[in-house]
Amino acid sequence: MKLKDCLKPIFSVTNDLTRKHKVITLFGFIKFKLKLNPIDDIVRGGRDRIISELKVVVSAQNLHAKVFPKYKNINCGKEVVLVATGPSLNDYIPIDGAIHVGVNRAFMCDKICLDYLFMQDYLAVKDYIEKSFNYKNKNLKRFYGIMQPELVDNWVIPESCAIRHSAERYYACSPWDPKSSKYSYDYTYDIASLPLVCHGTVAFTAMQFILYTNPAKIYLVGCDCSNNGYFNGPPIFQMDPKRIRYYWNKLKYFANMYYPETEIISVNPVGLKGLFKDIYQ
Repeated sequence: MKLKDCLKPIFSVTNDLTRKHKVITLFGFIKFKLKLNPIDDIVRGGRDRIISELKVVVSAQNLHAKVFPKYKNINCGKEVVLVATGPSLNDYIPIDGAIHVGVNRAFMCDKICLDYLFMQDYLAVKDYIEKSFNYKNKNLKRFYGIMQPELVDNWVIPESCAIRHSAERYYACSPWDPKSSKYSYDYTYDIASLPLVCHGTVAFTAMQFILYTNPAKIYLVGCDCSNNGYFNGPPIFQMDPKRIRYYWNKLKYFANMYYPETEIISVNPVGLKGLFKDIYQ
């Protein structure tokens, strides 16, 4: 009798019905599963990720070439205010003559008249997005992001909503999510051909657009980088201020490289204190 025949009652290895695992049986009833061909799984996963990233890049190239080129350098020599939604927004005194670019619920701040509005992540904005439909500035330019829908259900703002609001669309990737596409760059310089990068907040998406318009100064308002809630209510989602500040520092490096003549200024800073030039009102 061969040795392997003697060991069968004690130890055996077989494939399961799906042929994706090895089934190890001890003493006829204790069973363990081991994934079959782990190297093949790694190769397959890498291939699928590359295909997914290529699809996003090609889609972004086709869409962004129609959306963004008309805004390149449009704010040269001007002052632009990024209006985020932290509590310090309540202390902001509007800067006369500045272009105001808001994110998400910033349109609810009555003392500001926005020129542009960026929204993404339908889970975050679906409860109030329709309130922006009759905004006081009838020339408001809206941009609604297209996130990768396979990450979270109801992530993408519906196309029907974007059409109704006359919003332009753009692709954004979220490297913070383990299932999202990963790219070799932290921020996008040529937004006319590549997805924008959000790092978990639409403020970064809007900043890439603002820099693309090449203003003389950018004022950061309501970018509190904290979990203190919103200018008009308590927090809904928890964020990691340390990680967000880290990517603001990355954005500072990005801006210094590609837009060294654009000055970035924090207005009434909280979590970003000391990172850019600080002013208090």
